[in-house]
Amino acid sequence: MLLSPCAQLKSLSTLLREKYDVRNKIIARGYAGTSLLKAEIEIIRVQKIITRHRRRCSNCKLNQASTAGADIRLISRPGQESYLPVQTY
Repeated sequence: MLLSPCAQLKSLSTLLREKYDVRNKIIARGYAGTSLLKAEIEIIRVQKIITRHRRRCSNCKLNQASTAGADIRLISRPGQESYLPVQTY
């Protein structure tokens, strides 16, 4: 998850982390009954809340728009030279 100045998104990400921790403890105990299903449903519910929040929050929209081009990476395939455009001044 990207860093965001939005306090509500930070609290939602903490909640999501807690839900994943609960699910992982259930899996570690080896009991995969209805409690695991409930934990998975809770994770999906929090993910939907985060998605809805990002669509509506002006801080998150601004942050998402400013970082949209920052995640582009040049990946060269084996046997190919990587191409970097020449900068002219």
